[in-house]
Amino acid sequence: MLPVVLLTACRADTPAVEETPALSITVEFPEFPIPSKADEGEVPASVEENAIYDLKIWVFNTITHDLVAQFETVTAADFPSGGGVRKYALPVSRAFSISKPKVDVFVMVNSESVGSTLSATSTWGDLYSATFGTDTYFSPANPIHVVPGHGLPMSGLCRSMTVSGEEPSLSIATVSLARAVSKLRYVFCQTQSDNNDEGESVSVEKIVLNGNQIPQNEYLFSESGYRIIPADYVSTAMETLWPAGVTMASSEAPEAYSYAGQDGPSYENLINSAIAAGELTDCGTTYLRESDKALSGYIYYSVTKDNVTENKVMPFSMAAPGDFSRNHTWTLYGYFISNRTLQLAVSVLPWDKNNYTISFDESSLQVTQKLTVDPTSANVVAVQGMKDHYNVFLDSHRAARAYLYVTTPQGGRLEVIPEGSAADLEAFSVSPASATIDPSHNSGRIDITIDRNPSYVGDPTGKTITLGFRAFTPDGEREISGASECIDQVYHFYL
Repeated sequence: MLPVVLLTACRADTPAVEETPALSITVEFPEFPIPSKADEGEVPASVEENAIYDLKIWVFNTITHDLVAQFETVTAADFPSGGGVRKYALPVSRAFSISKPKVDVFVMVNSESVGSTLSATSTWGDLYSATFGTDTYFSPANPIHVVPGHGLPMSGLCRSMTVSGEEPSLSIATVSLARAVSKLRYVFCQTQSDNNDEGESVSVEKIVLNGNQIPQNEYLFSESGYRIIPADYVSTAMETLWPAGVTMASSEAPEAYSYAGQDGPSYENLINSAIAAGELTDCGTTYLRESDKALSGYIYYSVTKDNVTENKVMPFSMAAPGDFSRNHTWTLYGYFISNRTLQLAVSVLPWDKNNYTISFDESSLQVTQKLTVDPTSANVVAVQGMKDHYNVFLDSHRAARAYLYVTTPQGGRLEVIPEGSAADLEAFSVSPASATIDPSHNSGRIDITIDRNPSYVGDPTGKTITLGFRAFTPDGEREISGASECIDQVYHFYL
């Protein structure tokens, strides 16, 4: 008993230092380092399109809209590196850490790119109603063809988020960011075999995007899809002239560059490689506000044969309204085939969707939220004198529920390993024994239940286990190191 007595005496002499409660928020940034295994539909962005210059986070009580926490920085060391994911710990009040109401989270990146004046004192209403637009920011009346010096605007909004954990360590699910603008690109080509036909030539004068399609103002924050001020559009049409002094590129098989259902990175790489090889002509990129309309316009071109020039106009349009919602990229590909006929191919793809912006390297394990026990499913009690250790006492009539978020390696396998004495292990049932890592499903969430073994013979009272993890590559042949990253808080489960 002597060590216990000494420990008690020590506590009496030294007052305990209470930790400041903090809310852990994991933010996924739209950064795309060209994954080894790409998901269908994503188009990679350039370094400039991914650049981060400032970051602001606001957390509000969902019901009262009172500010819970706020964070902002322009320090590069506070931005993510490598995988586009970063965790931030925001101090919160002790009253909040006890009551744990649901929260609304607003995240903004590159605020100067849209002239935003939102600050630490901004209210919930200020943020939700914040807009950008007119002719100044990403308008067809003042086209932006190069990423501005303050980057592209990015934002994220998640409402009614559940707060997990116990004070002082609280957490919420991942908040994903999306660019608040979309990208439009024009490329052209002509059939190589027609180049040497005497007296024949083609040329494109301009591409015109019709007016009254891009909204005058777009809301800065949106939970999903487009969010604009309706019935008010920029009337100006946007003209893109053919690059001066540039001869249209040619290819023996221009149809090979038509979009044919490839995954996003594959198609983008196909186009970029063809431009580099001189088989496609890039007429430029424009960054515009999102739209709820199916964008349309006209291509003005001419065909010359036997010294006779015929001017022509070809209409184009997107397939459906909403194809140009925020964080999308639209490529209009025009190519001339035999008889100087202009063919059009259109692709509209998500611009590296945030759910998949982490590098899905088979050799790395990425855990965006570590093991957490749902406190509503069992009695979770902090272990005195042991930081980050918790006793979880199972109810007699239900299982304890735990979860974590794992995003890489995509298609890999995470094994859940109950740990304890052989006698104690027999008394528990843990499910699943393994789970496929799939970031496209619920942001990579893996749910685990810890329950009594219905087949156990004897009295299970007092039996205890903890959980460990192992991860394997998608082919299952190699174990991946770093499974300890699944755990910050150690949970001791008791029957």
